[in-house]
Amino acid sequence: MTKKILLSTVAALAMLQPLSAMADGFANSPVKSVTLSSGGLAEIRRTASLDGNGEIRIEVPLDQVNDLLKSLVVFDPKGTVKDLSLAGPNPLEETFKNLPFTPDDLTSLPKLLMSLKGSKVTIEGKNKGAGTILGVETEKKAEGAETAFLNLLADDGLISRYELDGSSTVKFDDPAVRAKIASAIGVVGNNVTDTARSVVVKIDGKGKRPVDFSYVVAAPIWKTSYRVVVGDDGKARLQAWAVLENATGEDWKNVGIVLNSSSPVTLTQRLHDRYWKHRDELPIVSDNVGIPHADTGNRALAKGGFAPAIQEMAAEAGIGFADAVAAAPSPEMAYAQSATASEGDISATFKLDGTYDIRNGDTVSVPIVDKEVAAELVSLFRPDRGDSHPISAVSLENTTGVSLPGGILTVYDSKGAYIGDSSLLGLPNGDTRMSSFALDKKVTVETKSDSGIKTVEIKVVDGVLVTKNVMREETVYVVHGAADSERTVLIEHPKRDGWEFTSPDIKGESATDYRLKVKVGKGETREVKAMFTRSGGESYQLADLNAADLAQWSSTSLDPVIKDKLSELSRAKKDEYETRRQLERAGEEHNALQASQERTRENLKVMPAGSDQQKEYVEKLSDIEKKIEQNEAAQTQMRETLSKFTSRVDDIIRTF
Repeated sequence: MTKKILLSTVAALAMLQPLSAMADGFANSPVKSVTLSSGGLAEIRRTASLDGNGEIRIEVPLDQVNDLLKSLVVFDPKGTVKDLSLAGPNPLEETFKNLPFTPDDLTSLPKLLMSLKGSKVTIEGKNKGAGTILGVETEKKAEGAETAFLNLLADDGLISRYELDGSSTVKFDDPAVRAKIASAIGVVGNNVTDTARSVVVKIDGKGKRPVDFSYVVAAPIWKTSYRVVVGDDGKARLQAWAVLENATGEDWKNVGIVLNSSSPVTLTQRLHDRYWKHRDELPIVSDNVGIPHADTGNRALAKGGFAPAIQEMAAEAGIGFADAVAAAPSPEMAYAQSATASEGDISATFKLDGTYDIRNGDTVSVPIVDKEVAAELVSLFRPDRGDSHPISAVSLENTTGVSLPGGILTVYDSKGAYIGDSSLLGLPNGDTRMSSFALDKKVTVETKSDSGIKTVEIKVVDGVLVTKNVMREETVYVVHGAADSERTVLIEHPKRDGWEFTSPDIKGESATDYRLKVKVGKGETREVKAMFTRSGGESYQLADLNAADLAQWSSTSLDPVIKDKLSELSRAKKDEYETRRQLERAGEEHNALQASQERTRENLKVMPAGSDQQKEYVEKLSDIEKKIEQNEAAQTQMRETLSKFTSRVDDIIRTF
């Protein structure tokens, strides 16, 4: 059984993508296969040969080290990973940390000599000498130029001064000092091109055997472009081509390629960086030294830390054909080599047949699907577009057996003529999608709307009139077909929550629309009806309804018993209402008579006794009082009548 050894460490240093190896590393670890994900990742698998214990040395791009540290896996049936090592993130800084001079000191002999005071040197050239470095000083000459002088302490105690001119040669006597300088110069030189790390993987094992490496790195997103030739028989030829790039930094030779349509969560972490734990400094107290209190706070990392970045799925792009389609009648699209497709739980995988040679930086387009699928050209109309013309679209049913990733779609008719471009969204296996590609100006659709409310049931419960209503909203699409050919018109009627939908032409639905489909002959006009209905109800207290309302509900009711009862109640309400109005008018008349009576009495008081005027006011007052009596008698009669009508209304409501 193959051993699977995971490498993901903070102490072990790692490698990454191109795995361009140095010495025997690259020669015996070529790229074996590449799996590209539409999430922007590449899983690189390499193979190497080992005999017993051994190591593989690989040159790794510096910007990919973190990904390799995160994901490297070693497959060895007879071995064990011992360790993995590479230089740290800042070799220049690490080298000079323990040296008495800096990289800047190496650029100038006087600076280097000053940084190595106390070292023994030998001067050769015009002015020969030897001794221990005391220091370097500069002087300005008359012409303004500066000259450096080296001060040396000789073994006999004499101090000598030597001019450092172009002919002077200084040799450090201590071999250790010379070695440090040589090593530092080498590191400085390497730092100029510090874009990679040499990674060594040591493996212990037995016998001669192949060893595979697998790791995941960032890669350009592979894209999909589609070509579809729509026939007249409800079928179409659908070709899918994958567009991919080799951006690994090395050529691929005899490499197997697998394309995966998944969009995984992808994270990165700076595993190659160094982080130091912050420590508080405890001060020295010269008085009484107490016990320090424990720090109860949390300390953050110095800088950096975990920085996840979830990559979004990239926008799909496509490529067009290189050659124009010939205008020959009913041309046959050449068959393309297809990939071996398989359907997973969350994605589809396309394994390209054979192997490929792809130079670094090259772009390649390869066919992955070539199938006959169910398809139809339709004129797609949506009322919310605000345009009376539908859009030409192709309806595709994915019968390929595998889910197709999204991409650009180029559409050809049955004669092989180009008719437009479209975008094909991700198409799961077995699903149907429509892709629009042009405006169909030969077809016009008019939209007419009507609405209303109909009461379908009335009943009375405990003195409450309850109605059941049906709200109706009807849309009629008047389709004027093309004058020169037949059309299949597909209307997407928007859904409405809480409403029931009916149409004699419904052929399916999407998440947001009902799809109505009709054939419209040459020059023909067809009507497509769409009806929304919604049931509702209202309730009314019978005692609060007037005679007119009750008469209206009576005429609406389909139940003859309720119809008659409502009609009877309407008449009783009308009698009650008219009697109440008569009583109100009689009350108003009574108030007017009382006011006239009061004025007449006041006038009578000022009339001369026995005068004709006094007699007239007495007669007038008597007439008013007689009318008041008659009015009061009439009101009494009206109240009795109103009471009877009110009791009649109450009895009808109670016995409904």
